[in-house]
Amino acid sequence: MSHSWLVTDMIRVCPQNGQTLETEGDLQDRPILTDRHLQAVSPRNAYLSFQIVLRTSGDFDLDDLDISPESLQGVGGAEIPAEEYELYVEWYHRIGDRYIPDALIPCKQASVSGNSIASISRQNAIPGQQYAAVWVDLFVPADATPGEYTGTIAIRRGSNVERQEWQLTVLETRIPNESTITASLNNYADSISNKFAHLEGRTERYTDGTYFEVEKQFYRMSHEHRTVFHNLPYSHDGRIPKSFAPELEGAGKSMRVKDWSLFDEHFSGYLDGSVFRGTKRGEIPIPHFYLPQNFHWPADYTKFGLKGYATEFASVFREFYEHFTERGWLSTKFELFFNHKKRYKLFPYDGDETRFVWDEKINDIYYGIVSDVLERKDGANFIFRTDSSWNYGLHYKKYADIIKHWVVNRNIMKWYPEGASYLQSRGCVFWFYLGAQPIDHNLLGSMIAPLASVAQRMNGFVLWNTVDWGSDWHLTPASNGKTAVFYPGDRLFGIRGPIPSIRLKSLRSSMQIAECMEEWIRQNGEHRRGEMTRLIGSILNGDSTFDPPPPPSLLDQPPYEWTNQLLSDASPVDLHIGRSPLQFEALKDQLWRKMG
Repeated sequence: MSHSWLVTDMIRVCPQNGQTLETEGDLQDRPILTDRHLQAVSPRNAYLSFQIVLRTSGDFDLDDLDISPESLQGVGGAEIPAEEYELYVEWYHRIGDRYIPDALIPCKQASVSGNSIASISRQNAIPGQQYAAVWVDLFVPADATPGEYTGTIAIRRGSNVERQEWQLTVLETRIPNESTITASLNNYADSISNKFAHLEGRTERYTDGTYFEVEKQFYRMSHEHRTVFHNLPYSHDGRIPKSFAPELEGAGKSMRVKDWSLFDEHFSGYLDGSVFRGTKRGEIPIPHFYLPQNFHWPADYTKFGLKGYATEFASVFREFYEHFTERGWLSTKFELFFNHKKRYKLFPYDGDETRFVWDEKINDIYYGIVSDVLERKDGANFIFRTDSSWNYGLHYKKYADIIKHWVVNRNIMKWYPEGASYLQSRGCVFWFYLGAQPIDHNLLGSMIAPLASVAQRMNGFVLWNTVDWGSDWHLTPASNGKTAVFYPGDRLFGIRGPIPSIRLKSLRSSMQIAECMEEWIRQNGEHRRGEMTRLIGSILNGDSTFDPPPPPSLLDQPPYEWTNQLLSDASPVDLHIGRSPLQFEALKDQLWRKMG
């Protein structure tokens, strides 16, 4: 009688009955825990994921359990070392009346101690639990020999050993370290400190290195998942935590940066890539960075409209450009972005997602203040960014020549299908924004955004909030996970940093496939992008998947009259709803055949 099984990363297994938690298509009736050998295909310089499901009932409990992956053996002595495996224990959350895994607790060693799995399962305390799961990542090195490999994972309890064999085909294709598509994991400073026990209330955390050490782990984890941790450095009222902006001195024409040292200590590793030393992707500077400039910094907003306000704002902005250029931070796009919203009654204008057309003058005012830097073609790359929804249709042509980074609501952008190509033709970066998929949606939902970026030739996308997991995340995460793709490891597991989620792993898997598609397009010509668009559509709504929808009736009204209900009524059903997550495996099979 088997006590362990290897299963795909695209489904999740119920800890109480061993059946799949996904019910789309024929999955509800399909047996998951079978004796079939796992067979997988991977490009090089990429991660491959799968799961080990373990029986916890009967005569096989988790105490004294040891899981030991062995090196994969290929033809002619080719080998992928066992050290390329990473193992995680899956943590189950209560979502409605089901227990669904999402948080992943890392196991540092190649071999997983049985006490670790057993103790985590006891902490998780699932009533009637009969199964546990271990998530497996295997990194296929860039220099791996293409061909067929056999892998073995030994699962031992005492003198009893189950050896699970699996097959891997390594492709000639090699995924580049740098990404064509930017996956921005947005969050707000400082939204980390109050979630970690050793940082909360620690006033010296920005100067003694404790905060930097935790934040660095978020950046590194994001980097390894082909995403970027994108940290807005100010709050809605314009306040900036210490070290997120340099200390200033003087006023008016004499205002200047007094000391760059703490700011540089905080951010230089991200901007020169050195903080990513030792990662699989290597020392690549982050592609985008929020500047701290906002309505209330560096100039005091109470002086807005006076000459002194513009003088101070422009002087410090210019000093930022000069300092960043001198430091050689030339690979990153530095975003001037105003996240202020008038409905919070802190400022009289919308800077973010302008709803009232009379607030658009903010764009002209601030561009006029700093246009000398924004128009520079040399040195550090400073760009004006807007996040747009309500007035996107009125603004994209009007402001295409001064706002060079557009982040647009994923549904509203479809009502103006010519908008993205128009903006890109004017040299603009075009992203769309959405939230993380909730835990109880199938994993295909976490994979749509990178694929949609390829199909629609977008430069990237934003998950608008990724660290708001809530105080009871270990039971049920806030918003069922829609505002988090990380979890904190400190209070339960003694890890002073983030732990990943299954949905973050799924996002990386899709980012890797998207990169393969972009590589194929580079080799075969942009005119053949449509073939990839149709390939992606084949697992969704067919050839019409990315066709623009009929314009909704609300477009007959001015945007300031739109209500959330009207917007909701005009939004289409998510593409993954009702579709088997195993469709992603079908997509990969078709892509590998196309790539030869």
